[in-house]
Amino acid sequence: MAEGLTTYIGCGSLYTAYGDRKASFLGLDSGKSALREDGELGIIAGRIPHYPVVEGCTRLESLIITCVREVCEESGVRMDDEDTLLLISSTKGNVELLAGHASSVEDIPVGAFPGAMAEKLGGILGCARRPLLLSNACISGASAFVVARRMILGEMCRRVVIVGCDLLCEFISSGFASFKSLSPSPCRPYDAARDGLNLGEACAAVLMTSIRSELGENPVVMEGGFISDDANHISGPSRTGEELAIAIRRAMEESAVSAERIGFVNTHGTATVYNDEMESKAVSLAGLSDKPLNSIKGYIGHTLGASGIVDLLVCAEELRRGWIYPTAGFSSPGVSCPVGVSAARQAFSTARCVKTASGFGGCNVAVVLALESEHEKIAGLKHIYNKKDIAVSDGEPLVHEGEGFEEWIRAQYHGIGESYPKFYKMSDLDKVAYVSCGKLLAGRKLSEECRAEDIALVLANRSSSLDADLHHQRNIESGDGASPAVFVYTLPNVAAGELCIRHGFKGENSFFVQESDDGFCREYARLLLEQGQAKKVVWGWCEQLGKKCRAEFHLSEIID
Repeated sequence: MAEGLTTYIGCGSLYTAYGDRKASFLGLDSGKSALREDGELGIIAGRIPHYPVVEGCTRLESLIITCVREVCEESGVRMDDEDTLLLISSTKGNVELLAGHASSVEDIPVGAFPGAMAEKLGGILGCARRPLLLSNACISGASAFVVARRMILGEMCRRVVIVGCDLLCEFISSGFASFKSLSPSPCRPYDAARDGLNLGEACAAVLMTSIRSELGENPVVMEGGFISDDANHISGPSRTGEELAIAIRRAMEESAVSAERIGFVNTHGTATVYNDEMESKAVSLAGLSDKPLNSIKGYIGHTLGASGIVDLLVCAEELRRGWIYPTAGFSSPGVSCPVGVSAARQAFSTARCVKTASGFGGCNVAVVLALESEHEKIAGLKHIYNKKDIAVSDGEPLVHEGEGFEEWIRAQYHGIGESYPKFYKMSDLDKVAYVSCGKLLAGRKLSEECRAEDIALVLANRSSSLDADLHHQRNIESGDGASPAVFVYTLPNVAAGELCIRHGFKGENSFFVQESDDGFCREYARLLLEQGQAKKVVWGWCEQLGKKCRAEFHLSEIID
C-alpha cells in the first residue's frame, strides 16, 4: 500500500449561474446573487446562462465534456493515460430525457441510464479506463473527493479527474416543491427568517493527483475525509448533528489536526430549517463554533450533485486569498448553536478548512483541505497502510425475472423472518436491498460487534433508481402531481439509507452506477478496510428495474 502519498487538488473548471469560472468568481466577488425568477420552472433558481454545445450530446453531457477538457488542457493530464480515472458525480444525470418516455421500462432512452451516459462520456473523452459514476444524493460532489483520495492512496490510480453536474427540469423542481422545501425568495442560510432552499445549476471539474509536478504554485492538499450516515431518517437530517460531527472528527483525525488548526468551515447551508439547525449542532460538537463559517447557496442556489465540487473549488480559492465570502441573505442568527456565519467577508488565521455536506438517505461528508505550506507544518504525517487479513462472507443471490414481482419479494421478505412495517412503503429497489442484506446477515447485529461508524456500505447497479424515476415522471405527466413519498426514492443511495436505519450502520455509504458489475465494490471495500476507514463493509450489486432484479450482497471484515 501507499506510504507518504499526498493528494493534491489541482486546476479546476467551473460553470454556474454566473457563467464560466472567471465569471463565477467575478460574480461572487461582486456580492450580487445570480438567483432569479425562473419563468420555465416558476421558482427562484440559478440557471447557467450559456454553455458550450457538443454535437450529439445533451446539455449535461456537453458541460461535463467541456469541464473535463478544460482541466486536461490546463494541467496537461491525458484521459487516455491508464493512471487517470474519470469520476463523475451526479444525482440525476440525464433525467430530463424521461419526459414523454415514462410509459414503460422499454421506452426509457438509453441516455437516461447513468451508467450508459458515463460510458458515452468516457468514449468521447478518450478515457483509457472505464469511468466511475457516484450518486450519493446532495453529498455526491464532496463524497467524490473522499472516494478519489481513497483510490489514489490505495494505488488504484495516480490521478482522478472529478466532475459533477446536475441541471434543472420539472422532474427535479416538482420533487423539491412536493417537500415544501423551496423558498419563494432568495434563500437565507442560518438566518432566523430562512424558509427554504433555491435550486441551481452547475458543472465543475477538478484534478486530484499525487504527482506534485502536475500542479502550479501554492497548491491545495486534501488531508482527510470521511462519510457517515445518520441511520435515522431517509429525508430528514439528524436532530442531534452527532453523525455529521462524526464525519468532521474522523476527517480531522485522518488529517492529524485538532479543531484549533482549522481556519474556517464551509457548510452545506441550504437554508432549510432542519438542515441548518443540524449543521449548527454538528459544528458545535466538533469544536468549530468559533470558526468563520459560510455557505454560497444564496449566490448560485443548491446545485445538487455538483455542489460539493463547486464549494471545494471556492474553498481552495478562499484558502489562497486568506478570507471567505459572506453568506448571502444572512441577517440575524436563527440556529440554536452559535456558528461563525456573517454577511461580511471574514479573515481566518490558519490556511486550512473543513467542508461539509448532508443529503437524503441520511448521508454526511466532511473534507479537510489545506494550503501546501500549511500542510507541511504537520511534522511526520504519513499515511501508511498495510495489507490486513480480510474475511469475505457471500450472501445468497437474489434473482427474479417476469411477472409477480410483488408477491415474490414479499415471500422473500417473510422468509428472513422480520417484522418491519416500513418495508411495505419502500421502493422496489429498496425492498430488494433490504431482503438481500437480511439474507446476508441472517440476524447478525454488526453494530454490536464494533462502533456503528466503523460499518460501511458500498453498493452499485446499472439503472440507478430509474424504476422510481418512472413512477415520479408518470405522476407529473398524469396531472396527479409529485408525491414526496415517491420522489424521495428517486435517489439510489436511499436504499443504502434504509439499510443504515434498519441495521444501525453509521459509517461510509456510497452508491456507484456502472454498466456492469466489474468487481469495483469488492476492491473499494478492501480499501476501506486496509486504510482503517471501516472494520466491516457490506457491499454488493443491487439492480431492480421493471420485472427484473438481481442482487448479490457480501460482507468483508477484518480478521482480528
